[in-house]
Amino acid sequence: MNGNTKMKRHPVCKSEELTEGSIMKVTVGMEDIMIGRKNGRLFACNNSCPHKGASLSKGHMNGDNIVCYMHGYEYNVFSGKLEDMKSWKKEPTWVEQDEEWRKSGDLFLYPISEENGMVYVSLKEAQP
Repeated sequence: MNGNTKMKRHPVCKSEELTEGSIMKVTVGMEDIMIGRKNGRLFACNNSCPHKGASLSKGHMNGDNIVCYMHGYEYNVFSGKLEDMKSWKKEPTWVEQDEEWRKSGDLFLYPISEENGMVYVSLKEAQP
């Protein structure tokens, strides 16, 4: 392989299955992807939380954010950015033991489209 890549669209569900305000996990090849529809807009991102790897599709929406069920980190599903995280301080004397544990990257977003009653997610594919 020469390292060139191109995008390939993959059908993931019927449009009617992705109702307003819904999220679902789909698998394309070896990728678990969370897709959803919010305010009429489609989104697709990695299903693995960038903080500690929990399944984001088990979380819930808070506005445009997906809230991870495990630690409460909130990511904007349209920008991919970490927007909020719960405070871990239980009491005023609590001291963070390892601040590295709290760090998180952003979501990886996938191109998503809708055509002729089907929803498609595009992934890069290596070319020979």
